[in-house]
Amino acid sequence: MTLLDLLGQLERRAAEAEAVGATAPVANVYRLVLADLRPLADGNGGAALSVPGATWRERLWTCPPDTRLGVREVAEAVGRPRSWVYRACAAKRGPGRLRARRLDGELVLLASEVRDWLTRQEAPA
Repeated sequence: MTLLDLLGQLERRAAEAEAVGATAPVANVYRLVLADLRPLADGNGGAALSVPGATWRERLWTCPPDTRLGVREVAEAVGRPRSWVYRACAAKRGPGRLRARRLDGELVLLASEVRDWLTRQEAPA
């Protein structure tokens, strides 16, 4: 979702709130949020929402499920070396391996599959 998409949704909700006679504070909250976000949207042309300076350790759990990640991003997200990612994707691990694809010879992993795999691998302490 881009910032412009979010603004469009907020503008529609503000108009709906006013149409049904919502109390002034509800409509005002939407207007304040829109006033704060509009300059950001105009400045970045509706780029996808992201937290500046966020690491992949944080972004892995908030990015869209179909986000494609490279070995370096996955290694950063789990706090392991790149060799660990290659071992986790190795075919000899069988059905419990981390699923990956090749794109121009590079391993590519989907964020949703990495999240699911990590969740399955966790053991309660």
